[in-house]
Order: sequence, then structure tokens, then C-alpha cells
Amino acid sequence: MHLATPEVDGDLVRLADLTVEVRNRDLMRLGLIRPEELNLRIEGEHNGVGVWKLELPAEHPLAGALGQPGAGIIVTGPQDILMSGPTVSPVTVTSANDTAGMVSFEGVSDSVVLADMLAWPQPSNPDPTTQTASHDVRQGDAESVIHGYVNANCGPGAPAARRKARLRMGSNLARGPRVKKSARFPVLGALVAEIAVMAGLGFRVVQRGDELVFETYQVIDRSMDIRLDVLSGTLASQSVAIAAPGVTRVIVGGQGELENRDFLAATTPEAVEAEQDWGRRIERFVDQRQTDDPDEYQQAADEVLAEEGFTAVAMRAVPTDDSTMRFGVDWYLGDRVSAVVGSGEVTAVATGYVLAVGATGVQLGAILGDPRQFDRNETLNRRLEDARKRISALERNAEIGTTAADDAAVMSLMGVW
Repeated sequence: MHLATPEVDGDLVRLADLTVEVRNRDLMRLGLIRPEELNLRIEGEHNGVGVWKLELPAEHPLAGALGQPGAGIIVTGPQDILMSGPTVSPVTVTSANDTAGMVSFEGVSDSVVLADMLAWPQPSNPDPTTQTASHDVRQGDAESVIHGYVNANCGPGAPAARRKARLRMGSNLARGPRVKKSARFPVLGALVAEIAVMAGLGFRVVQRGDELVFETYQVIDRSMDIRLDVLSGTLASQSVAIAAPGVTRVIVGGQGELENRDFLAATTPEAVEAEQDWGRRIERFVDQRQTDDPDEYQQAADEVLAEEGFTAVAMRAVPTDDSTMRFGVDWYLGDRVSAVVGSGEVTAVATGYVLAVGATGVQLGAILGDPRQFDRNETLNRRLEDARKRISALERNAEIGTTAADDAAVMSLMGVW
């Protein structure tokens, strides 16, 4: 696992406000790590899987327990639990000067369960060889559909063989627009993220008490209230990257073959504006052959445009301890905020944060927009991953007899043509 290293420098959270506990596989709290012993780094990700890294002396009384399979940590901040999750890689390092050694523990957030599981076409049947439905079709308000997929595939409503131990569903307030979704073995976390981004919702899995809870929350547009600016003193520093949109026009292919296939073309005002600003018309084909519902065609296009159909802004920002714009108090992951860049102003979603605790104190950095814009290799990896997902979707949804045109589409996605 690789932990990114954006700059962090703002002392926004006091060491006394942080509590780090070690838990075992059964989510039982085993003890606290004292503040003076902390060498911790956590990276939160909006609607994704966060990561953490903790170093302890090998002789620490909790080091052995944390290295056991299924063990993990719970990090609580001044307002709420920041992150909880299991260890995935304990590494012991010894030297001639330190024969006892240090143990470096790397882990992930509890939201990893959503990345581990697939959304089955018949989730009530735990046998993949006897699925009697082609797709798990759900419709309703976005939040209820999200909860429905999670509950059926790994929550209390899932078969015992696929049920995540001690996972319960949090409150469902039926927020978001009406949606319809068809699932056939996509990654569960990716599926609900597609719905969430279009509906303005956030989600995570976190430990509360002795249970894991799947929680959803409303993303808030705070761009009129939160205005980050180095000159005004609300930012200690910032690094900004602005990039062209990922797509401006979406063509959705539905059921049928060749000239008899259903198609839908879609864009948004934001995508058209970005298209004019950059002088580029960027087209994307989205395969939706698993359904004949025009509403699902439109929704598939809306999801892509909501994620990539605008000028991409990425910022690594170090907030100052401003009384009205405190990260984690006045704004948090998922919120849309404003930032001054040069002589202009942009808005972006808070997509992540980095919290480091060590000998120099507590340091915090916030990430706005897509941090991969800072790294060309990450951008390439994202495009390759998008192609892999699209090929996977074609494989899951393909009809028994694919046409030459469909084969050509797959070859194009793979980069052969």
C-alpha cells in the first residue's frame, strides 16, 4: 500500500482532542495508545476507502494485538470518529541500534467492506452458480436504493455466508432524486458511489460501540460561506491544478443491435461551458445494453457527467485555525467550498484530508477536487481503470452473441485499435 504525501502543516486539531484505540477482530476495544506514543498518519477519502499508518515500538503492549489478523484501530477527533478500520500489513523493522525494533502497521478504513464485495444479480441467493435473475433492479429515492444494495449484499439483509459480521444499517432519510439501477456483479462500493455522486450524498462505514455502521449523509454546498484564501488568512498554503473535463458529451447505447440499437445523447450546461472554455468536445460511449428503460439511459449519462463533465479543479490546501472556517467543524468531506486562485475564484468538493500526528504535533491538510490531477501517472492509471471497468461491464452484460461492432468497441477500450 502506498500512502500519498501531500503537504500538511496546519495545527488545527490538538493532540488532546485525539483518541486512538486498538481493537481486535471482534471489534472489542483493547486499549488506548498514549498521545506521546503516537506516530500516526490517516488519509480520509470521500465515498472511498481511507488508509492509515501507525508506528509503535515492537515492545509496546498493544503491538502484538494490533498485528493479529482482523485487528484494527479507532481514531476519534474532537467532533466525531474520524476513521476506524483493520490492519492489512504489519511490518517489523530492526537495526543494530534498535534490536527490539519498530512495527509499522498499515491499514484501511472500514469502508473497505464495500470495495471487497460485489452486488449480485440475486443477492438473496448465496450461490453464484444458481442465480435466477439477470440483474438486481432497484428504484426509488437515491438514499434508499444505496441502503438497499448495501443491506442486501453485505448488511443484515444478506445471506449469512455474505453478511459482514456486526454491520448494521444507519439512518435512511430517503434523500436524493428518484433513480433506477441494475446491478450484475459490479463492485458494491463503485455502484453506490455512482448513485451518491449524482444525488449529492456521502457514505462511509465506521465503528460505533461494538458495531460497524453504514452511514449516509447529505453533501452540502458551502461555497457561499466557506471561502478559502491565503491572503485572507483562511489558508496557510495551497497548491492548485486545473485540467480539462473528462467528458462533455455522453452517448448511451441501450438494447438492440447495429442500426436498430437504442441510443441517447446527453450533456449538461456545465459540460457545455467547459467544452467552450477548453475548445474541446470530449465524447464518451456508455454501454447500457442490460436495460430498455430510457430513464436508466439518462441516469447513466448523468452519473458520468456529474463525475467528469466540468473543468477539473484539484487543490492541496493547508487550512489555518480560522474560527469560522474550521475543517472538520464548519466544513468536511463532500462539502463544496470556494477557493481563491490567482485573481479568480473556483469551487470544488472536499474529497479528502491528511492528518499526521507525531513529534511535531498534529498537522492537517485538506484535498479539494481530484488529487490525481497533480500526477500524470495517476491520471493515466485512472483512465486505464475506467477502461477496465467499462470492459468488465461489457463482459457482465454482454448478450450470448456479440456483434462485430461490439467486439470492435471492446478492442478499442483495450487500446488495440
